[in-house]
Amino acid sequence: MKILFYTDTPNLGGAEKHMLLLAKHLNLLGHTVSLAYGKYSKLTQWKADFEKHCEAVFEVPTLHKHDPRHFKRLKEILKQGQFDVIHMHLWNPGSCRYAFFAAKAAGVPVVTTEHDPFELKGMKKRVKLNALKKTAETIAICSNNAEFLHEYYGIPKKRLSVVHNGIEIAKFRDNQKKAELPTKLGDVVVTCIAELHPRKGHKYLFKAFERLQSAAPSVQLVLVGSGPEEVAFKKEHGKKPNVHFLGWRTDIAEILKASDVLILPSLKEAFGLVILEAMASGTLAIATNNGGAVDIIEDGKTGYLIKPESSEKIVEAIFNVLQNPDQKRDIEKAALERVEEHFTAQSMAKNTADVYKKAISS
Repeated sequence: MKILFYTDTPNLGGAEKHMLLLAKHLNLLGHTVSLAYGKYSKLTQWKADFEKHCEAVFEVPTLHKHDPRHFKRLKEILKQGQFDVIHMHLWNPGSCRYAFFAAKAAGVPVVTTEHDPFELKGMKKRVKLNALKKTAETIAICSNNAEFLHEYYGIPKKRLSVVHNGIEIAKFRDNQKKAELPTKLGDVVVTCIAELHPRKGHKYLFKAFERLQSAAPSVQLVLVGSGPEEVAFKKEHGKKPNVHFLGWRTDIAEILKASDVLILPSLKEAFGLVILEAMASGTLAIATNNGGAVDIIEDGKTGYLIKPESSEKIVEAIFNVLQNPDQKRDIEKAALERVEEHFTAQSMAKNTADVYKKAISS
């Protein structure tokens, strides 16, 4: 199949990394992928990486994320490229609006992935519902999102598929290098890899570690990531002996290998790819029971699910890990097996291609 990926995002985040990995593995399956995107400086390296796995990359002139010139340029690209399908990656539910009209004008079926759906109101919702009428198939990245898209936006279940994000497991499973962390030999390292943003639930993590500082001083919190709360968090918690800020890092596999536990205390999480990365690394994962975590983790078997907004549940889960080392090893083994069976990049690409075939034949 000949596929055009499209996004109008101005930023590089999880959805864009997913697109790159998906393009690579669709290519390995024998499909041809091209990319159309709004030209933003933050995406320069991403575009260069995409060119390794794409037949063509089309830069669309852009002043802002809703630049109407996208309609004309996309219509030209779709007609000239003779694509079988356009796959729009919606980084929020109101994005890519002009692409739906361009695809309809070019007669190319539309598949969307809703990476982070939420409620739109008023005129924005009406525009969204109009776009959905032009969509052949919608992909949700977890079952919670699929249920929301069906109930709130009325997407028929027959046109809605769950395709979980996947990872290249060997990068994490086979890695033996450990990052050097600001902890001591014998410490229990609990790592949180997430944007420093209110929705990620860090404030409950800090409350939990205030209790753990006296009750279990060997338990150390390592925070990986940057974001709008970074300055405030460092000012309030940066001098605590059991809290360490590493900032933005790219050596995630090595950090996970050096960690005893990954914790993701998000109030709302679109998917939680880092959970898969931890499980593939042999590192036990604790996550709040929302978003993709509910699909990824079998509570008590391949990790632990806890309720959001609860420092008490964080403390309880960490103490449970400390007191049951044999159980921790069993869970880590089962978690790796689960990722290998259900969450590979290869299965993600195959399942996505099956959705394309469904869209083309509808």
